[in-house]
Amino acid sequence: MIRQKGDPLREMQLAFIGKLMAGLSHEFKNHLAIIKELSGLLEDLLLHEESPQAAGRERYEKIFSGISERIAQAAEMCRFFSGFSHRMDQPLSSFSVTDVLQEKIYLIGRFARQKQVELIFSCDTGLPPIFNNPSLLQFAVFCIAWPALQGLEQGGRVIITARQEDESVEIVMQLEGAMKAAESEPSWGAVLPDILQMLEAGFSHKTDPEGNKEIIVNLSSIESSGRSDKG
Repeated sequence: MIRQKGDPLREMQLAFIGKLMAGLSHEFKNHLAIIKELSGLLEDLLLHEESPQAAGRERYEKIFSGISERIAQAAEMCRFFSGFSHRMDQPLSSFSVTDVLQEKIYLIGRFARQKQVELIFSCDTGLPPIFNNPSLLQFAVFCIAWPALQGLEQGGRVIITARQEDESVEIVMQLEGAMKAAESEPSWGAVLPDILQMLEAGFSHKTDPEGNKEIIVNLSSIESSGRSDKG
């Protein structure tokens, strides 16, 4: 499908990518700033300490540990972001729904922490690979999860699970907690029907007596001539 300039879905998808990239770059800068601060502290200690005493050695170990931890976190961030970026290499491919969801949940984790909303993910083992559009799937999950993160009060929970349903994968999102008035944001939900139609995905939702919501997306492989499953 060729989408024309000014297409709302395309514009919203670009806004979604920009929001994730902005959050990721901010988080990455935080890691680099702390590494720089710890390195400067280490340099000061080495310049002013005349003899390496046991107490000084402990301080060094804590600094080294802090630097190593931040480097590991930055490397993990790059790994998830690299996976997210490569999902856009081809419009259709065979992929692991678990991997795609893990990338998405990691990238929106910072926003959940800011809102003090718990983000939980679990999945069945051995889920079948799906031949579909992985970047659109991530966009669909974002369109559902983002309003929840913005609307849930502190202490709320977003629980995302993936389970096998015959030859398809069922993605279930449960929203637990009190909801507040939505902030001024683009209407992500407005483009969700178009995305689901392009994914050929099933969709349902319900609310329990306590007000908790459950949203289900059922994703199957799209039949395509000349397709090649490469795992």
